[in-house]
Amino acid sequence: LLITIKFEDESMKIVKPAWVSSKDPLLSCDVHPDGTKFVTSGQGDGTGKITVWLLSPVTKQKVEQSSLKKCIAVLEHHQGCVNCVRWSNSGKYLASAGDDKVIMIWSTVRYEGSDSESYKCIHILRGHDGDALDLAWSPDDDYLASTSIDNNIIVWNCLNFPEKVTTLKGHSGMVKGVIWDPIGRYIASQSTDKTLRIWRVSDWQEEAKISAPFSKCGGTTTVLRIGWSPDGQYIVSSHAMNNEGPVAKIIEREQWQARMDFVGHRRAIESVRFNPHLFYYNKRPVSCVAIAGRDSSISVWLTALKRPLFIVHDVFTSSVLDMSWTPDGYALIICSHDGSLAYIELNSSEIGKTLSLQQTASLKSSLYGSMVKEKLTIIENPDLLNTNEVEDEEIISCSDSDEAMDTSEETSTETSSKSQDSSKNSNHGMNGNMKETNGSFSVPFSSANGSNHSERQDLLKPLSDKLSLRFEKPMSSTAPQVSSIASKQVETVTRDGKRRIMPITLKEVQQKNEKPIQSPSKRVLLTPVSNSVKQSPKIDPQLQHKNAESTIKLRDVPVRISNHIQPHNRSSIPSASQPVKSTEMTEKLFATISGCTVEVNNVKHFVSFTLGPRTWNCALSSAVTTLCPGKDILVLGCCDGSLYIFNKSGVLEFPVLNVGSKIIKSAISGDCVAIVNETPAVNIWNVKQKKTILKDESLGSFITDKRSLISLTVTDEGNVTIGLSDSTYFCYSYNLSAWMLIGNHQLDSAWYKELGTNKSSPNHILASMLSTNLTGSANEKGATFSQNKDRIYLNTVLMLEQQILVASDLKSYQECTLWLTSLVRYITLNQDEERLRALLQKYMSSAETTIFGMEKIALMKDLLKTVASNVSCQRVYSDFKQQVEWAENRP
Repeated sequence: LLITIKFEDESMKIVKPAWVSSKDPLLSCDVHPDGTKFVTSGQGDGTGKITVWLLSPVTKQKVEQSSLKKCIAVLEHHQGCVNCVRWSNSGKYLASAGDDKVIMIWSTVRYEGSDSESYKCIHILRGHDGDALDLAWSPDDDYLASTSIDNNIIVWNCLNFPEKVTTLKGHSGMVKGVIWDPIGRYIASQSTDKTLRIWRVSDWQEEAKISAPFSKCGGTTTVLRIGWSPDGQYIVSSHAMNNEGPVAKIIEREQWQARMDFVGHRRAIESVRFNPHLFYYNKRPVSCVAIAGRDSSISVWLTALKRPLFIVHDVFTSSVLDMSWTPDGYALIICSHDGSLAYIELNSSEIGKTLSLQQTASLKSSLYGSMVKEKLTIIENPDLLNTNEVEDEEIISCSDSDEAMDTSEETSTETSSKSQDSSKNSNHGMNGNMKETNGSFSVPFSSANGSNHSERQDLLKPLSDKLSLRFEKPMSSTAPQVSSIASKQVETVTRDGKRRIMPITLKEVQQKNEKPIQSPSKRVLLTPVSNSVKQSPKIDPQLQHKNAESTIKLRDVPVRISNHIQPHNRSSIPSASQPVKSTEMTEKLFATISGCTVEVNNVKHFVSFTLGPRTWNCALSSAVTTLCPGKDILVLGCCDGSLYIFNKSGVLEFPVLNVGSKIIKSAISGDCVAIVNETPAVNIWNVKQKKTILKDESLGSFITDKRSLISLTVTDEGNVTIGLSDSTYFCYSYNLSAWMLIGNHQLDSAWYKELGTNKSSPNHILASMLSTNLTGSANEKGATFSQNKDRIYLNTVLMLEQQILVASDLKSYQECTLWLTSLVRYITLNQDEERLRALLQKYMSSAETTIFGMEKIALMKDLLKTVASNVSCQRVYSDFKQQVEWAENRP
């Protein structure tokens, strides 16, 4: 179903894909941060069901009609209904919460040449005494909060799963909603005990409890998903009441006061989701929020408008349970209790243009303190004005004007339940009036008296029996101008009941309620895009051997998880991408390969292959120490140094080899197999071509009493990477016949989180190896250097330069340009003009016309765009821009 609605020059598209449907309710949905896929969850056939879908067939009709596989993966590990699914902010992990009382953390494994993804459960978090209902990742992905019907909120340490940081106790009813403060200082939760509570992250204690708006609420909602505005200024609750009508209550950050609300829905509100971006609307930053509930309708609000941007009715026949915005902020997916899903696409003419990351950071810095010491910079080169997405006046209005940055409502015009003006200002449903605000953040409200419930009955008409769509647009598409004031009044009530109104400035309120972040020195650390979570492989207790005397040491047991055939308890077996340490293991090992179940018996020394009703055995020379399944082949390494390579039918694919000593590590990718024996030495073979790629390359200088081998990976091309226990990582160079350093411990943890961000293509060999090996294990040693920011800066520059050289040695020229751009950006952020000038001159003066597969002039233009992002380096930009123009126009 595709419906396109046009209003003059504006258009909105609504899609309801029939292939994303279920006979059971879809309880949760979430779009991946990269915008390529989304996930839904609910009840399966006797188990919980999680489905990962491609987003492009929903957004593009041609893709939908093509033969492209729409469903990426189906995960059915939960023993009960899956109530919530949430991607981490980095997109690296997926968290799921179910009726089986556990939270599962998933990671992906993608195989070359395959259109599908395989998912593996890397951690199972146990701690709740009842159904787990909702999840929320912290902004930096360091923590995960989960709620349950056991009335508790558990905060998990994502850097050391399954460690529990704390359990927040205080609710006396089921906790059905949780959200993390975008600034990272608070957690908010809503419960059936008719309260919404705010918790401090600093000491994990209760900051505030809001109960008045919820005192008349019934326990009729399935979920209570709450939202927090991206600028951190407002929480919008789920199910609340005003004058016996359902509303979404707005709670201000400054004093946690609930004085306004969104009204108009006929039945209880169950889900609130803020757009992750701030938008420019009439040259002021505003937020966008979607609200939905049991009346099956969805309303989307811009906070600068008196009325909702639009209201959608009758797309669903039952409650709306969850919503998720796409990363660009211009589309929304919604799932319903009726088992269907809808997609709404907007454009910038309707909701405005998004603020850039720099402008959003400037706004947050003005509200909560600055991480970088600001200084006034005069722009000398007018060309720099064209390199930014927003003109100067918009940037100034976002960062330097108190009126534009103030996102708090004007309380001097506030109405109370006894005010004579309440009837004039009350909001009559979603098409009611907007409260006058100061600054850019305006929100619709109703007075304490509210509008009569009967007046709201006609706003959302009953659903028709068959699917039809009704779309409402505000009467005026132009936002009214709202007043701005430089100060605001705060009302307090003394113990004897007297009211006191004290005028104070916005900055005074901020200083009173928020501790500003102290500015560090000039050096700026790379901002992490993704968090690397240290993975600790777990052994399924059902696989533990009863007789401890017959256990062996298992070094490496990577397992691919099939999307179709999923053997019992295979998710507990660690993967090849994890730095696996020696683990006590049973005499029986398990794996799957192309739907075939593999079982190794280390007592009788044989391996069995089972496919459907067929089972066949193969004898082995000794106990297996490494078990490594690939896409189509299985590698077994033994105690006596024997190496067996089977295909998916259990037939030997490669001659049985003996490498002279016990095999302690193995890895496979495509047709390439790598092993490390106890000598220690690395060997690599191409199974298909039946030839040796690397023979007996010694690791003796690396492995000592104080340093051990923790990881081994290989690429389809035969490039091998090793990771050592002191957090150093090396890649072998066939050109130089030596090991190249690709990562070390002399950087703080933020750098390790940055290393994998260039992995935007399967052809990025180096980035793939980095993201596989650097798991954040250097955090402790990195902290040693965090006090010396100059040293961190120098080490980071050195490592970025190293990545460029390594990528060049690997002939991954596209990666060279990505690492070079990262280096230029990092030096520019730290305003190191001398180093920046020397770097640009190196490439500008090169005699080569092509650098890293790009025309030299095109490469320099791209680098100058990066330099232009920081006006402090404008003179460098101007100098080299002239050189580029001269070289481009030279005959």
